Amino acid sequence: MSELGGRLLAFVPTRRAAIVLFAVALAVFWLQALGWPMAKGRDTWDYLVYYLQFLDGDPPLSQVQLFRTPLTPLVVGLPMAIGGTALLEIVFGVLFAVGVVAWSATALVFGRVPALASAVLLLVYPAWATLYHQASSDAVFATGLAVWALVLARTLRWPSTRGFVALGLGIAILVLIRPANQVLLPAVFVPLLAAAPWRRRLTWVAACLAAAVLPLAGWAVHNGIRYDDATVARGGRAWVPFLKVWLDDRTVAPENGAQSRRLADLIQRHVLTEEPFASLHVPLDAYLANGSNYETVRLIALSDRYLGREDDYEAIFGSAIEAIEAHPRTYFSGVADVFWQFLMQAPIREGIAPRAQTEPAPPPPTYTRDGVVLPNPAATVLVPAVPYGFVWCASDYIDSCTLEDSSVVWKDARTQQRYREVVSQVRAWDAELPSRSGQHWVTEILDRITPRFPRPPLWIAVGVVALLWRRPRGWPTIVVLWGAAAAVLGIHAASQGVAPEFALPLYPLFIVTALAALAGDRGPARRSSA
Repeated sequence: MSELGGRLLAFVPTRRAAIVLFAVALAVFWLQALGWPMAKGRDTWDYLVYYLQFLDGDPPLSQVQLFRTPLTPLVVGLPMAIGGTALLEIVFGVLFAVGVVAWSATALVFGRVPALASAVLLLVYPAWATLYHQASSDAVFATGLAVWALVLARTLRWPSTRGFVALGLGIAILVLIRPANQVLLPAVFVPLLAAAPWRRRLTWVAACLAAAVLPLAGWAVHNGIRYDDATVARGGRAWVPFLKVWLDDRTVAPENGAQSRRLADLIQRHVLTEEPFASLHVPLDAYLANGSNYETVRLIALSDRYLGREDDYEAIFGSAIEAIEAHPRTYFSGVADVFWQFLMQAPIREGIAPRAQTEPAPPPPTYTRDGVVLPNPAATVLVPAVPYGFVWCASDYIDSCTLEDSSVVWKDARTQQRYREVVSQVRAWDAELPSRSGQHWVTEILDRITPRFPRPPLWIAVGVVALLWRRPRGWPTIVVLWGAAAAVLGIHAASQGVAPEFALPLYPLFIVTALAALAGDRGPARRSSA
């Protein structure tokens, strides 16, 4: 038995082992796909819209191009355009296999036992795998993070200028996948942890910084030229921390400060005096107490129109800061609670089957909350927000989120026609997600595994204790990865409610770092040529 184990560990670091692991991961993905066919994920419609408008000089849904970054739309949209759902599923299967191999290779930097254990655990971890069966940014980010972690681990183990340039470029790529990943930019100072003279470390910091910043600056220039807004992605100040304060804490109020009064004035002038709010006589306090993603995008659109794009959502952002200052305990306890819940996700996916695109019956036009009658977001197309894509949409039925008469937004006939073309194509692709029904027996098996799989708090506890006890070779890499995970989870906890997709891409990180700390090689690393 020991001889067999020795042969297996000797096989782990070979190229052949990586190929075998890649093939096994593909087989696992397609087994999962029997129960989980490729389906619509978070913001899928917006990613498809972005792709379709990618080459448009004057796109009708113009703000989608500024609020999103290009890599996820290309990964989702290009396969759909070439081969439909079938090709998209193949692409995401490859992403899954790359993710498994990359995390195992990251663990291999610490030792063969962590690499083997990481591979086995990720292959049987359905919660993480769910990301790869939904057309969204989550799987793209999960794979990008795995490859970036591999670059980080190898470069800190064997420092080189080329490695740190790749590390910085990886940060830029992660930002272009998902704008919130800008919180990873401080990782450009990772070269300071390398074993090298200070002059060389500072040179590597400069190289890493340039590799991260230059592509993002280039993209900002691109947006400035095409859309008159030199930004990597617009809207960060409108979401962080406003969404959390308004939707969860419910503490936005005009008495909080000057910007809060400014926002209240905007609402009273341009929301509550307009239909459907005017005829319902909705008071300001009821509106503020019943925020939604739908209304958030309304406020973003109103801010751009009446306060100016150059205001950069100062009223929205400022009102959130003032609400936090007025109710700090409410906000920070809420953030801590969401952060903890991010670490406790064990999502169960229900059976997957083709979806209807039209709601069986129209939703009620109003609903009642605390004695106040409010307009139902699912019953009305938010006309001012149409150029911002579908992020505001309160319905899973695309026809409920599109204009029958596009002239109410655009006077130009050519733009109206382009809007109809984009929506028609998105509707056709949406009908393919999913294109088949999942096998119930596969779904049942996968959903039985998920609740029994150890969650991140256990992996983190094991990793911390093992790190302090053993101090494995390359331990600074583990600390950096924990810091990156904390930053990503923190920015989402500060601005969002609990959604598994924000946390699941990071779960393999906790598994790999725990195994690296527990079973990683000890002793000084060999001197590298760098």
